[in-house]
Amino acid sequence: MTNNKRQVKTISTSTKIGRGTKIGFHTVIGFPKIKNKHVQIGQNCSIGNQVTICTDVRLGKKVIVGDHSFISCGAVIQNEVFVDTHTFVGDNVVIGEHSLVLYGARIYDNVQIGENARIAGFVAENTFIGNYVSMFGSIIHPYRNPKHWNGGEKSPIIEDFVVIGFNSTIVGNVKIGHHVYIAAGSIVSKDVPSYSMVVGVNKVTPFKNWNGKMKKSDFWRWNK
Repeated sequence: MTNNKRQVKTISTSTKIGRGTKIGFHTVIGFPKIKNKHVQIGQNCSIGNQVTICTDVRLGKKVIVGDHSFISCGAVIQNEVFVDTHTFVGDNVVIGEHSLVLYGARIYDNVQIGENARIAGFVAENTFIGNYVSMFGSIIHPYRNPKHWNGGEKSPIIEDFVVIGFNSTIVGNVKIGHHVYIAAGSIVSKDVPSYSMVVGVNKVTPFKNWNGKMKKSDFWRWNK
């Protein structure tokens, strides 16, 4: 027999919850309390067990948040986004419609993510990620001033239709153009023009000069 006393959830009285939304057990929503700030959750959302959603968060319609996830203050998660279990979404992050945040992803403060993106791994503060981006690696700061935890370093700009392969790393204030495929395990610390392949450490090859199997992929013609 279930012990209902243990199946608690703590929801701020200022939280606005849409019809059809389900909230799991041991979940905390709307704290810390801040004057004139509240959480807004759209219709038909599903919030898992042991989730923390801080104040001033907005969730659109049909958002799914998996168990043991943390969504920090000021985050905006738009319609039909899936946030997998054990994920972290930092302050003022914006995630566009129909995107997936995959298991264990860490997305830090002020990141902007477009629509239909798939995000795993580590995304440093202030990063901009466009639409239809698959990110399975790490986006990090160069950390050239170790005397200061937050040295104000600029973060990468990732344009639309980009694949960042598993265990690859994007470092620093670089711009990745649209239709760029970065192979697994690669390291990028300089700008990459559109329609390029990246393999290894900053080895950039224009798509038209690439002779591997990816040459025939529909990826290069992808346009929604």
